[in-house]
Amino acid sequence: MQSQPGLSPADLAQRLPIGVVVFRPDRTLGMANPAATRLLGFPLAPGATADEIVARLGPASTGLSALTPGNKLVVLVGGQLLEVEAQALDGNGLLWLIDDKSEELRLRSQLAEEASLLAHSNEAFLVVDQNGVIRYANAQCEREMGYDQGMLIGMSLLELERACSDTFDDSQQLTLDELRLRLHQVVRKGTVFRYNAYQRRRNGSEFPVEVNMRPYKMSQETVLLTTIRDESRRLQHLQDLVQAKAAAEAANRAKSAFLAITSHELRTPLTSIIGFCELLKLEHGDESDDLASYLKLIAESSQSLLNIINDILDLSKIEAKTMEIKVEPVDPDHLLDLLAELWGPRAGAKRLKLDRLPSEGASRPFYSDALRLRQVLDNLINNAVKFTDRGGIQLHLVHQEDAIEVTVSDSGRGIPEEHHGQLFQPFWQLADATTRNTGGTGLGLYICRQIVQLLGGTIWLDRGHVEGTSFTIRLPRNVQGQTGLHRAVGVDRASKSGRQQAAR
Repeated sequence: MQSQPGLSPADLAQRLPIGVVVFRPDRTLGMANPAATRLLGFPLAPGATADEIVARLGPASTGLSALTPGNKLVVLVGGQLLEVEAQALDGNGLLWLIDDKSEELRLRSQLAEEASLLAHSNEAFLVVDQNGVIRYANAQCEREMGYDQGMLIGMSLLELERACSDTFDDSQQLTLDELRLRLHQVVRKGTVFRYNAYQRRRNGSEFPVEVNMRPYKMSQETVLLTTIRDESRRLQHLQDLVQAKAAAEAANRAKSAFLAITSHELRTPLTSIIGFCELLKLEHGDESDDLASYLKLIAESSQSLLNIINDILDLSKIEAKTMEIKVEPVDPDHLLDLLAELWGPRAGAKRLKLDRLPSEGASRPFYSDALRLRQVLDNLINNAVKFTDRGGIQLHLVHQEDAIEVTVSDSGRGIPEEHHGQLFQPFWQLADATTRNTGGTGLGLYICRQIVQLLGGTIWLDRGHVEGTSFTIRLPRNVQGQTGLHRAVGVDRASKSGRQQAAR
């Protein structure tokens, strides 16, 4: 059989991915392959001269007219950076080899620019190949690692670092195969890879770092640009914050425990004083002499002091997260009737009318802590009686499908709008003559909000100025959980839906 002849040079040129242009000795076009036509951006007519082709390429390519064999020139053609290499042909002909170098030159320029910036920056910087061998280290990196200039080049990352978790725990020494696999994955994904490690200095000491790797193509090789940031100061700062937080929490627990113990110790003798005072009032309370007035003063002062101690005790329980909630069936209508009956005479003593408005909606089973709910309502009614001089107080209950809403309104002079956001803050009181005369610790509304949140509800100020004051409590029909602090105290749960919420 006769073998097929091989491809001719002309046929081979037609298949090459790079441009091939052949000029005759008189510098007229002899041949151009399809790649040359594609790269130059226009068809090359047979017989065209080299100068005509250069002129059509534009002013950025005029240097091609003087390009001599054995030399190369990069020209900008149609937004592409083309490298044109000239070679001599037999018979004084000329050959142009044209290759698109746009991407490679762009990467080289970007790498050179970034390396120039990082080489003189305050951030440690390395260039690592895909086998983990260091090709370059800037001066900052050499200083941090304790190496002289150029000593890091040729070393492996395995000699310098020990990988660890995000929290710098559970450190481990990678094997060479594991390191290569990690580097190859970074190159394959083409994105930034960030991890924590312990960097080893020349003297053997270690320090925590955050490492960022990015793949870059340099010539025909892909390397990894690696920045190293010392995390020692940040971790020390975090450790200091954790220790300070722990110390503050311990001090707060000690304070709460002290308040709880002190409150209990104060309440025991105070209860005895109140009891004996009541006995003396039964015997001498109707007399018109000074003894009766003294007994009345002692009783009022003792009760005021007992209220303050109870508030401090509740505050300590809230802060220590030991306040318990006992869930049981509660009849809110009966509770409101009882409160209206108890507070009616006290309101009447100030010539105020206390109205228990008819309930709205159909009554449904309701589960909550009756004692804590009454404590909240007692506080709201007490404030209404305390800060109202004329008019009256209204108690209103609304039954909803999944909750109840109780509103305590009064016709007092209200609270200025600029103070609404501070109402439920601890130890806050409106600085006016009314609060100075009535006294108190400024803990009542704060404790009310915390208890309501423990009961799974919200409390807010419906109306607070000009027309008096109106507070509303919304509680679910069934509290989830039986005892203990089942909700975080102090977490804002309320939102605004056409009305001002209390928790902010």
